[in-house]
Amino acid sequence: MKKIILFLAVFMLITGMVQSQEKPASLGFRPSSYYTFSWNTTFTMGDFNKWVGNASPAGFDLGGRYFINHGLVAGFNLGWQRVSQSYGYQTYHGTDGTAITATNYRFTWMVPFQGVIAYHLMSDKMVSPYLGLGIGGDYMEHHLLVQEYDLYATRWDFSLTPEIGALLKFGFFSQWGALVAFNYKWTTNQIEGLDHTSKNLQMCNLKIGLSYIIR
Repeated sequence: MKKIILFLAVFMLITGMVQSQEKPASLGFRPSSYYTFSWNTTFTMGDFNKWVGNASPAGFDLGGRYFINHGLVAGFNLGWQRVSQSYGYQTYHGTDGTAITATNYRFTWMVPFQGVIAYHLMSDKMVSPYLGLGIGGDYMEHHLLVQEYDLYATRWDFSLTPEIGALLKFGFFSQWGALVAFNYKWTTNQIEGLDHTSKNLQMCNLKIGLSYIIR
Protein backbone atom coordinates (compact mmCIF):
# COMPACT_ATOMS: atom_id res chain seq x y z
CA MET A 1 0.00 0.00 0.00
CA LYS A 2 2.82 2.40 0.90
CA LYS A 3 4.55 1.59 -2.40
CA ILE A 4 1.34 2.42 -4.34
CA ILE A 5 0.92 5.77 -2.52
CA LEU A 6 4.59 6.61 -3.12
CA PHE A 7 4.25 5.73 -6.82
CA LEU A 8 1.14 7.92 -7.20
CA ALA A 9 2.85 10.82 -5.43
CA VAL A 10 5.91 10.59 -7.71
CA PHE A 11 3.67 10.28 -10.80
CA MET A 12 1.65 13.38 -9.86
CA LEU A 13 4.85 15.34 -9.15
CA ILE A 14 6.38 14.43 -12.53
CA THR A 15 3.08 15.23 -14.34
CA GLY A 16 2.89 18.63 -12.67
CA MET A 17 6.46 19.45 -13.64
CA VAL A 18 5.82 18.51 -17.29
CA GLN A 19 2.64 20.61 -17.46
CA SER A 20 4.37 23.60 -15.89
CA GLN A 21 7.05 23.40 -18.61
CA GLU A 22 4.46 23.14 -21.41
CA LYS A 23 2.34 26.12 -20.28
CA PRO A 24 3.34 29.56 -19.04
CA ALA A 25 2.70 30.44 -15.43
CA SER A 26 -0.17 32.80 -16.34
CA LEU A 27 -3.19 31.87 -18.40
CA GLY A 28 -2.79 32.84 -22.02
CA PHE A 29 0.19 33.86 -24.13
CA ARG A 30 1.46 36.94 -25.96
CA PRO A 31 1.50 36.30 -29.73
CA SER A 32 4.48 37.09 -31.92
CA SER A 33 2.12 37.82 -34.85
CA TYR A 34 -1.35 37.08 -36.17
CA TYR A 35 -3.19 37.07 -39.49
CA THR A 36 -6.83 37.89 -40.17
CA PHE A 37 -9.54 37.35 -42.76
CA SER A 38 -12.66 39.41 -42.20
CA TRP A 39 -16.00 40.11 -43.84
CA ASN A 40 -16.67 43.86 -44.17
CA THR A 41 -19.89 45.85 -44.20
CA THR A 42 -19.46 49.38 -45.56
CA PHE A 43 -21.56 52.41 -44.59
CA THR A 44 -21.00 55.41 -46.88
CA MET A 45 -20.94 58.91 -45.38
CA GLY A 46 -21.13 62.54 -46.53
CA ASP A 47 -20.89 63.09 -50.28
CA PHE A 48 -20.23 59.39 -50.81
CA ASN A 49 -23.63 58.64 -49.25
CA LYS A 50 -25.27 60.93 -51.84
CA TRP A 51 -23.69 58.82 -54.58
CA VAL A 52 -24.60 55.45 -53.00
CA GLY A 53 -26.77 55.50 -49.89
CA ASN A 54 -27.01 51.76 -49.24
CA ALA A 55 -24.90 49.91 -46.70
CA SER A 56 -23.09 47.02 -48.39
CA PRO A 57 -21.86 43.66 -47.00
CA ALA A 58 -19.91 43.00 -50.22
CA GLY A 59 -16.34 43.18 -49.00
CA PHE A 60 -13.44 41.32 -47.41
CA ASP A 61 -10.16 42.19 -45.76
CA LEU A 62 -6.81 40.38 -45.32
CA GLY A 63 -4.44 41.57 -42.62
CA GLY A 64 -1.19 40.75 -40.87
CA ARG A 65 0.09 42.11 -37.54
CA TYR A 66 3.57 41.72 -36.03
CA PHE A 67 4.33 42.49 -32.39
CA ILE A 68 7.23 44.91 -31.99
CA ASN A 69 7.24 45.48 -28.24
CA HIS A 70 4.65 44.35 -25.67
CA GLY A 71 1.29 45.47 -27.14
CA LEU A 72 2.65 47.56 -30.03
CA VAL A 73 2.14 46.02 -33.49
CA ALA A 74 2.80 46.96 -37.10
CA GLY A 75 1.36 45.33 -40.20
CA PHE A 76 -0.76 45.65 -43.32
CA ASN A 77 -4.33 45.47 -44.66
CA LEU A 78 -5.44 44.50 -48.16
CA GLY A 79 -9.03 44.17 -49.26
CA TRP A 80 -11.86 44.54 -51.75
CA GLN A 81 -15.19 46.33 -51.28
CA ARG A 82 -18.24 47.22 -53.37
CA VAL A 83 -21.20 49.57 -52.75
CA SER A 84 -24.16 49.96 -55.14
CA GLN A 85 -27.66 51.38 -55.51
CA SER A 86 -30.39 51.64 -58.15
CA TYR A 87 -32.10 55.04 -58.47
CA GLY A 88 -35.04 54.22 -60.75
CA TYR A 89 -35.87 56.51 -63.67
CA GLN A 90 -33.65 59.58 -63.75
CA THR A 91 -32.39 61.81 -66.52
CA TYR A 92 -28.69 61.70 -67.26
CA HIS A 93 -27.28 64.83 -68.93
CA GLY A 94 -24.19 64.11 -71.01
CA THR A 95 -21.35 66.55 -71.60
CA ASP A 96 -22.29 66.70 -75.32
CA GLY A 97 -25.81 67.96 -74.51
CA THR A 98 -27.60 64.61 -74.77
CA ALA A 99 -30.14 63.55 -72.17
CA ILE A 100 -31.21 59.97 -71.39
CA THR A 101 -34.08 59.10 -69.05
CA ALA A 102 -33.77 55.56 -67.75
CA THR A 103 -32.97 53.51 -64.65
CA ASN A 104 -29.70 54.72 -63.17
CA TYR A 105 -27.57 52.11 -61.42
CA ARG A 106 -24.53 53.38 -59.53
CA PHE A 107 -21.75 51.35 -57.98
CA THR A 108 -18.20 51.81 -56.73
CA TRP A 109 -15.68 49.08 -56.13
CA MET A 110 -12.44 49.69 -54.33
CA VAL A 111 -9.17 47.95 -53.50
CA PRO A 112 -7.74 49.39 -50.26
CA PHE A 113 -4.12 48.85 -49.21
CA GLN A 114 -2.69 50.28 -45.99
CA GLY A 115 0.15 49.99 -43.54
CA VAL A 116 -1.14 49.68 -39.98
CA ILE A 117 0.11 50.48 -36.48
CA ALA A 118 -1.89 49.48 -33.41
CA TYR A 119 -1.64 48.95 -29.68
CA HIS A 120 -3.16 45.93 -27.91
CA LEU A 121 -4.15 46.71 -24.34
CA MET A 122 -3.98 43.09 -23.10
CA SER A 123 -2.12 41.10 -25.73
CA ASP A 124 -1.69 37.96 -23.57
CA LYS A 125 -5.38 37.62 -22.60
CA MET A 126 -8.26 35.79 -24.27
CA VAL A 127 -9.83 39.13 -25.21
CA SER A 128 -7.34 41.76 -26.37
CA PRO A 129 -8.85 45.19 -27.28
CA TYR A 130 -6.79 47.45 -29.52
CA LEU A 131 -6.61 50.92 -31.05
CA GLY A 132 -5.11 51.27 -34.52
CA LEU A 133 -4.44 53.56 -37.46
CA GLY A 134 -4.19 52.60 -41.13
CA ILE A 135 -2.30 54.80 -43.60
CA GLY A 136 -2.25 54.11 -47.32
CA GLY A 137 -4.49 54.39 -50.35
CA ASP A 138 -7.21 52.92 -52.54
CA TYR A 139 -7.88 52.19 -56.17
CA MET A 140 -11.54 53.00 -56.91
CA GLU A 141 -13.79 52.65 -59.96
CA HIS A 142 -17.04 54.64 -59.97
CA HIS A 143 -19.66 53.37 -62.46
CA LEU A 144 -22.95 54.83 -63.69
CA LEU A 145 -25.06 52.41 -65.78
CA VAL A 146 -27.73 54.09 -67.94
CA GLN A 147 -29.47 51.58 -70.25
CA GLU A 148 -26.61 49.94 -72.20
CA TYR A 149 -24.12 52.68 -71.38
CA ASP A 150 -21.45 52.14 -68.71
CA LEU A 151 -19.96 55.49 -67.75
CA TYR A 152 -17.09 55.25 -65.31
CA ALA A 153 -14.12 57.04 -63.76
CA THR A 154 -11.07 55.57 -62.02
CA ARG A 155 -9.20 57.16 -59.12
CA TRP A 156 -6.23 56.52 -56.84
CA ASP A 157 -6.24 58.18 -53.44
CA PHE A 158 -4.60 58.66 -50.06
CA SER A 159 -6.53 57.40 -47.03
CA LEU A 160 -6.49 57.39 -43.22
CA THR A 161 -8.38 54.82 -41.14
CA PRO A 162 -8.57 55.01 -37.33
CA GLU A 163 -9.88 51.71 -35.95
CA ILE A 164 -11.04 50.20 -32.66
CA GLY A 165 -11.42 46.46 -32.24
CA ALA A 166 -10.62 43.30 -30.34
CA LEU A 167 -8.85 39.99 -30.92
CA LEU A 168 -10.73 37.13 -29.21
CA LYS A 169 -8.92 33.80 -28.75
CA PHE A 170 -11.07 30.65 -28.82
CA GLY A 171 -9.14 29.37 -25.78
CA PHE A 172 -6.35 30.54 -23.48
CA PHE A 173 -3.77 28.64 -25.54
CA SER A 174 -5.64 28.46 -28.86
CA GLN A 175 -3.97 29.68 -32.03
CA TRP A 176 -7.37 30.45 -33.57
CA GLY A 177 -9.59 33.35 -32.69
CA ALA A 178 -12.08 35.94 -33.90
CA LEU A 179 -11.65 39.56 -34.92
CA VAL A 180 -14.28 42.26 -34.38
CA ALA A 181 -13.50 45.85 -35.40
CA PHE A 182 -15.08 49.14 -36.43
CA ASN A 183 -13.31 51.91 -38.32
CA TYR A 184 -13.80 55.30 -39.95
CA LYS A 185 -12.10 55.94 -43.29
CA TRP A 186 -11.29 59.29 -44.90
CA THR A 187 -9.94 59.44 -48.44
CA THR A 188 -8.92 62.04 -51.02
CA ASN A 189 -10.96 60.17 -53.65
CA GLN A 190 -13.42 62.08 -55.84
CA ILE A 191 -16.36 61.42 -58.16
CA GLU A 192 -16.59 63.82 -61.10
CA GLY A 193 -18.17 63.80 -64.56
CA LEU A 194 -20.88 61.19 -63.85
CA ASP A 195 -23.72 63.68 -63.39
CA HIS A 196 -22.53 63.89 -59.80
CA THR A 197 -19.70 65.52 -57.86
CA SER A 198 -18.29 64.20 -54.56
CA LYS A 199 -15.00 64.96 -52.83
CA ASN A 200 -13.04 63.43 -49.95
CA LEU A 201 -15.11 60.24 -49.85
CA GLN A 202 -15.76 58.89 -46.35
CA MET A 203 -17.11 55.65 -44.98
CA CYS A 204 -17.34 53.44 -41.88
CA ASN A 205 -16.64 49.70 -41.90
CA LEU A 206 -17.71 46.88 -39.60
CA LYS A 207 -15.27 43.94 -39.72
CA ILE A 208 -16.04 40.44 -38.41
CA GLY A 209 -13.68 37.58 -39.13
CA LEU A 210 -11.21 34.89 -38.13
CA SER A 211 -7.62 35.19 -36.94
CA TYR A 212 -4.69 32.76 -36.89
CA ILE A 213 -2.34 33.52 -34.01
CA ILE A 214 1.35 32.59 -33.96
CA ARG A 215 3.13 32.26 -30.60
